[in-house]
Amino acid sequence: MSTTPSTSELPYTVVGATSGVSAEKRIGLSVLLLNRGGRPVRVETFLPFAESGGDEVIAVLGPQPHYEVEQLAGRVPNTRFLLLSRDVTLGERINMGIREARSRHVLVLWSDMYPPAITARIVLRVRELDSLAAVPVLRNERNETVPSVIAPAFFRSLFRTVPTQPASEGAPSLCVYAETGVFDKARFEQLGGYDPLIRNPYWQRLDLGMRAYLWGEQIRVMPSLRVQTSRALPADDTTADASYARFHLKNLSIRFVRDQGRLPLRQLLPFVVRSGLGFSEAIGQFRQAREWVHEHRYRFTQDARRVTELWEVEE
Repeated sequence: MSTTPSTSELPYTVVGATSGVSAEKRIGLSVLLLNRGGRPVRVETFLPFAESGGDEVIAVLGPQPHYEVEQLAGRVPNTRFLLLSRDVTLGERINMGIREARSRHVLVLWSDMYPPAITARIVLRVRELDSLAAVPVLRNERNETVPSVIAPAFFRSLFRTVPTQPASEGAPSLCVYAETGVFDKARFEQLGGYDPLIRNPYWQRLDLGMRAYLWGEQIRVMPSLRVQTSRALPADDTTADASYARFHLKNLSIRFVRDQGRLPLRQLLPFVVRSGLGFSEAIGQFRQAREWVHEHRYRFTQDARRVTELWEVEE
């Protein structure tokens, strides 16, 4: 067991095992555990995840004091605790956890879920899907299947998402619903992870998913992986707030011209009006976004309209 200060831009302390399971038992998948519900930090919470079959567990805990973690880490095998020194967005927590993971794939779960059995067969199927992320079948506390597969749609000029039930293996989903799924670590990091400047988890989730499709990645459904939660899933806040404005700017405002993505200058005024920011701040964010788009212009393979059109053909 060790306590190691992080050198990242978002400081946290790592407490726990310096390595996961032995090399001969590794199957190439880590578990990233997000804490939810204000449950006490107890052995009973983390032990089932540590025994689920993954290479290691990385548990992210908020900035409130956790005096018992040192003792807890000695009782839960193959588990590291990331203790945040300040509050950060949900996406940032996932970014940090995936960065810390030692395995090729990372299964993100919540502490109020029942961990699935992680087997070599499951990991093989994840690799066969060959995608940014694999989305499991998610069941709620009443054992009902949650409509967790998300499709994009435009109604006139308005962007909407359409939730559906998980169906065929490998079917596409626009995002990883409730941030629960298996991520390819290398692809996730090459994509840039979740945007920390988008504070609302709903728009942060859609930003990552839409960016994946704009850049030629995919998110696939994996019905053979099933996850159940012990309590009702919290409702998403879909308010068209400043987070939505940034999501729109980085995704829906992009135009794919010839072989590159562009953020047209004519999108400036709609962004200023929509963002809810002060004039100077809105101008600054738009300028930064244009620079970001220009830097990554050749990574774009299509725009949001094209994503939706192709989706309709696939469905």
